[in-house]
Amino acid sequence: MSAENQSPEPQASQGNPEAAVAPAGEQDFSNIEIKHSSTVNAPNQVRVDLPRVLDLGCGILVQLVLQAKKENAKNLFKRLKAGDKIALGAINIGQQAKITLNLALDYSAYDGPGFNSDVFRASVDQLVKKIGPRLRAKQDLGIRSDNQGSVLFDIPAGVRVKGFLNVMMIVMDLKKSGEITMRLSYFDPAQFQVKD
Repeated sequence: MSAENQSPEPQASQGNPEAAVAPAGEQDFSNIEIKHSSTVNAPNQVRVDLPRVLDLGCGILVQLVLQAKKENAKNLFKRLKAGDKIALGAINIGQQAKITLNLALDYSAYDGPGFNSDVFRASVDQLVKKIGPRLRAKQDLGIRSDNQGSVLFDIPAGVRVKGFLNVMMIVMDLKKSGEITMRLSYFDPAQFQVKD
């Protein structure tokens, strides 16, 4: 049986998922600045209300990944895993503009065997469960940005698969005029391990 068809039992991480992290891979947030404002200017100079976009994006994730028929959710996962950027729809920003909201996946820092749709679903489930209460309570969303047009929501959600911790967070790319790409990103799990 291939790893794609195996269903490891993902579980919520018991580690310290609230620790600050720097992502693995090509994006470097080592020179991040913490934004105290929840709005940013996208490159096309339209002000974007990040909590509203995050709320909308999480609502769409719930529909497409958690509430959708299993086959539809699995097809979405396969497209994301293949590197596709999926257009989710348009967001009206006041009367000024429409911005396309996209969804992408970066699993380059995923650790362990069996990255499949069940693991992805469990990761999204944990992520939405962490972000939702913060949005409802209007709490700090850990918004950090780099000078390249990317925004990190420092709200890590971890799952364990066969003993391997994997941590997902959301990065929104505002680089391209007229669009926002919500990238579900796995981060180096070593950064979340509690040191003895």
